[in-house]
Amino acid sequence: MKNSTDYKKDTLDAYRTPERALEYKNFHTKDWSWGRFVTWLEHKKIARELSRYTWTSSDQLLDIPCGTGILGELLHNFPFKIVASDISPEMMAMAKEEYPQGRLLSCTQADITKTPFARSSFACVVTLGFLHRVPLDIKRAALKEIAALTSKLAIVTCSVDTPLQRFKHFVLSRIKRNHVPAPCPMPLNQIAAECELHGFKVKSAAMVLPLLSADAVFVLEKKT
Repeated sequence: MKNSTDYKKDTLDAYRTPERALEYKNFHTKDWSWGRFVTWLEHKKIARELSRYTWTSSDQLLDIPCGTGILGELLHNFPFKIVASDISPEMMAMAKEEYPQGRLLSCTQADITKTPFARSSFACVVTLGFLHRVPLDIKRAALKEIAALTSKLAIVTCSVDTPLQRFKHFVLSRIKRNHVPAPCPMPLNQIAAECELHGFKVKSAAMVLPLLSADAVFVLEKKT
C-alpha cells in the first residue's frame, strides 16, 4: 500500500498541542475504542516477550517515541531504569506520570532518526506506533538509530499490509467516513527484512490479532 505522507506535517508536527495529545491518550487508554483494545493486546504480548529475558535494575530501557506514556503501566512490572523520548513536549508532559516512580531518568525531546543518546546505552529500546506512519527512508533511518542505541534487544510495532487489510480498510472507509488507516504499512516479511538489514536478528514477528488487526509486534535481538 503506497500512501503519500508528509513526515513533518503528519508525524513531527502532528501532536504538538495539548488537545491532540489528550485525544491520542484517551483513544488508546480510556475510550471504548478499537485502538484501546488492540493496545491492550499489544501490551500483553510485549510483556510476555520482555519476560523471556533476565533484566536487572542497572538495565536502561528507552521508550521512543513515548507519546503520552502508554507503555508506562507495563513497565511497573520490570526493573528497568527508563528514558522516555518524543518529538512532542506536549505528549511527554502527559507521559511523566505513567512511569514507575523513581525509575524515570529523563524525558528528552528528540527525533527518533537522530537522537542525542550514547550508542549502545540501552539494554532495550521499545518503539510503538511509529514505523507505519512514515515512508521507507524514515523507517530505515529509525531502525538504524534504534540498532545503534540498543545493546541487546528492541521491540517495535508496525501495521502490516495484506490484501485482506486493504479490503478491510476499503469497507471501513465506506462505513465510517472518518476512518484513516495507517499511511505507510508494509508486508510483514518486508518489515522483517528491513530489520535484518539494519543490524537485527528477528527473534519473532507476529500479528497481535490476526485478520482483525493490522498491528504486528517484532522482537529484535541485536546482531553481534
